[in-house]
Amino acid sequence: MRNEFGFNQIKSVEFCVNVRTNGDNRANYLVPIDKSVQDALKQVLQATLDIMEPRDGDWAPYELSEKYASKESLRADLAAEALASVRALHEEEGWDIKAGALSEPNKIVYYFGVFRDNQDRRLTAVRQAIQFKGAFKGRFLSVIHDTLRMVTDRVFKLDDHFDFLITAQHVYILHPAGFERIAEIEEFAAVKARAMTLALGATVKFIDFTDLADYVAKHTRGARLIAALNGRDDLHAIKRTLFVKAAKDTGVILDKKGLKLCPAKGSEIGCLEMLDDRRYTTALKSGPKPAFVANSRRRV
Repeated sequence: MRNEFGFNQIKSVEFCVNVRTNGDNRANYLVPIDKSVQDALKQVLQATLDIMEPRDGDWAPYELSEKYASKESLRADLAAEALASVRALHEEEGWDIKAGALSEPNKIVYYFGVFRDNQDRRLTAVRQAIQFKGAFKGRFLSVIHDTLRMVTDRVFKLDDHFDFLITAQHVYILHPAGFERIAEIEEFAAVKARAMTLALGATVKFIDFTDLADYVAKHTRGARLIAALNGRDDLHAIKRTLFVKAAKDTGVILDKKGLKLCPAKGSEIGCLEMLDDRRYTTALKSGPKPAFVANSRRRV
């Protein structure tokens, strides 16, 4: 991350908000800020870096099918298809200026700081908006003479950390839940799910994905597993005989459909979890082998 942006050489800071306008429509606005707010945003950026950066520098890859804790240290490729909305946010410029954009905090969806270093490299730091009155901790902002400044009014709260940071190459994620809501990950998975499911048939040729395509179009968990599988490059190596054996061992029921296999009703998620290396058994004790589902499949 540090070779993608000069955190100690920031030359400019801008502050923007994403606001609900009419119905589901939203717009980004640039809010003028004074030096006190610029300094506060730099402090939040540094605090985010301090807590999210792995000590060994080994970032875990973000995966659509993974279940994450509230805080993680994850990295995603900005060029990934699922991150189109995040990519667009990072590339956006020329926002309309609206000093009063914070006047209705309940309409603010998220805010973001745009930082530029001495090499003109941009970093976008994003956070879901958490606004409330009567709080006693946090940095509060208000508009004075059409400029956003640090004041003691209980108007708008800058959080202690950003949810995620965007560079020209990657997205670095501290709060996966906040990231996924802003990035509209589930919406992406739902829209693409059916087509991506059918496309898997060209790679895993012994499975008929027709019924699965209908299933994932209506089930969020299935859609996310499909989106994750779509990014895998090793599915072609799965062997039919080994897949059938693993299904039997882990309680996934497979039916025959012509010369191909398909999951029986109720085994759809189990089938997808097998493809994503998430269902397994142990053989450390004699007797029946228990089967498990892994929330995480990080390599050791």
